[in-house]
Amino acid sequence: MSKEKLLEVKNLKQHFKTGRHTTVKAVDGITFDIFKGETFGLVGESGCGKSTTGRSIIRLYNATEGDVLFKGESVHGKKNKADLKTFNQKMQMIFQDPYASLNPRMTVMDIVAEGLDIHGLVKSPKERQARVFELLETVGLSKEHANRYPHEFSGGQRQRIGIARALAVEPEFIIADEPISALDVSIQAQVVNLLKDLQDRFGYTYLFIAHDLSMVKYISDRIGVMYFGKMVEIADSDELYKNPMHPYTRSLLSAIPLPDPDYERTRRRVEYDPEKDHDHSEEPVFREIKKDHWVLCTEKEFEQYKTEMK
Repeated sequence: MSKEKLLEVKNLKQHFKTGRHTTVKAVDGITFDIFKGETFGLVGESGCGKSTTGRSIIRLYNATEGDVLFKGESVHGKKNKADLKTFNQKMQMIFQDPYASLNPRMTVMDIVAEGLDIHGLVKSPKERQARVFELLETVGLSKEHANRYPHEFSGGQRQRIGIARALAVEPEFIIADEPISALDVSIQAQVVNLLKDLQDRFGYTYLFIAHDLSMVKYISDRIGVMYFGKMVEIADSDELYKNPMHPYTRSLLSAIPLPDPDYERTRRRVEYDPEKDHDHSEEPVFREIKKDHWVLCTEKEFEQYKTEMK
């Protein structure tokens, strides 16, 4: 992993009006960077804003406020058709639901080749076919699958088709939006291992969005924890698990089951209470309590966390 910033999210806000006088602050001023070649895991419970963050980064939503920079250029700035086409090629998304994200009327050949056709990446039907066969083999399928339809495949196979479609245009950055949550547990590890293998081979950069902390730790270099639209903690994967500082992060980690009956019998779940667990004398801000370990906290909490670190 290099220290070259591929993506910069700056004070990103995504608010939705739900009525004349009500607004949902799905993402409420988050800032983080993703470096070239790394996997940045984004975790939090359902409804915390992590999927909305991914969709805002890839321009499925226009940002309410703030900005996203991809290779130094604003994602949400005005773009002509040619610029949008280039952007859409460089940034791709793997969706959560492998059942809903594939067109049931299209063959696998046409689903995977759609990006090739749009971006003019192949010059003949023969080259198109060869490229699709190659992509299917890359994700663990075979060329015999090319003329079948999505309903003929299992959930894990459909997600592999979705991955092949994302890889077809040779992107630099891939947003994996809960790509394993709709799959059986036995299949989840296969898909995650495939993503890791592809990263090793081709140097992809991932934003991996999930709520399964154990799987996120396995695949991610760094992890960001979200709670109700706010980023509350960012650290290297191992550091976050060894030294969780924010009470919400501690609560999430305490809920991870381990394959140890003795541990499970005595495991204590840490309950998170935003009212009791924080100093409310001032507005919390993101502070670096240790190199590359950031926590949303007040000055008083910052001193407390530093003491605990020692």
